[in-house]
Amino acid sequence: MVEPEVSATLYREARERIIELAGQLDKEQLDTTVPACPRWTVRQLLAHLVGVSTDVINGDLAGAPGETWTAAHIAAREGRGVDELIAEWERSGPEWDEIARRAEHPSFIVRNPYLDAGTHEADLRGALGLIRPPAEVALAITDSVLPRVAEDFEDLGGYTVITPDREYRLGSGDARATVRVDTYELSRAVFGRRSRAQIEAWDWTGSPGRFADRLPVMGPTETDLVD
Repeated sequence: MVEPEVSATLYREARERIIELAGQLDKEQLDTTVPACPRWTVRQLLAHLVGVSTDVINGDLAGAPGETWTAAHIAAREGRGVDELIAEWERSGPEWDEIARRAEHPSFIVRNPYLDAGTHEADLRGALGLIRPPAEVALAITDSVLPRVAEDFEDLGGYTVITPDREYRLGSGDARATVRVDTYELSRAVFGRRSRAQIEAWDWTGSPGRFADRLPVMGPTETDLVD
């Protein structure tokens, strides 16, 4: 698991990178559809990130993280310029840093804001053809989420996931399969940014079985994504 101070720092750094990037984008880039979030443009993704932060510090979490809740972030900020969105995030973001640092909130997502920000930063960069976020973000995502995902593998046998950075055990009982995969790819898959076919094309020893259905916390994407 990631320590509270690290969680807060990762979120602050991701926020600062996204804000810096957003301030440099032209209209065409802002209107680009985000393949990992195909209902959203880059501008709408930014509005979501801002809206999440504002809702968290105001305690407006009813329906989170469902589609109605996230859609409200975008609808409420329709027509606002990037400068306005950035200004709102710069007000609310540091308060979420402190919430993460205190680590008292019952919500796992609220205690670890870099999960949403880090995933969406990769979505954003992928949509714009930019380099990936720092490797430490992907590692933190896998370190935090894989132990929780493992709880859903108890009836599937034992899986070993080997990355260049870590070795993770999912499930229990007889060993079913071992897979070797890049940390970034694993971090993208756990939040549904890789398809079943992409996951099953990793370097497997043994059969993937139902691994690709259980690994993503919200299910795999139906289309292949590369970023």
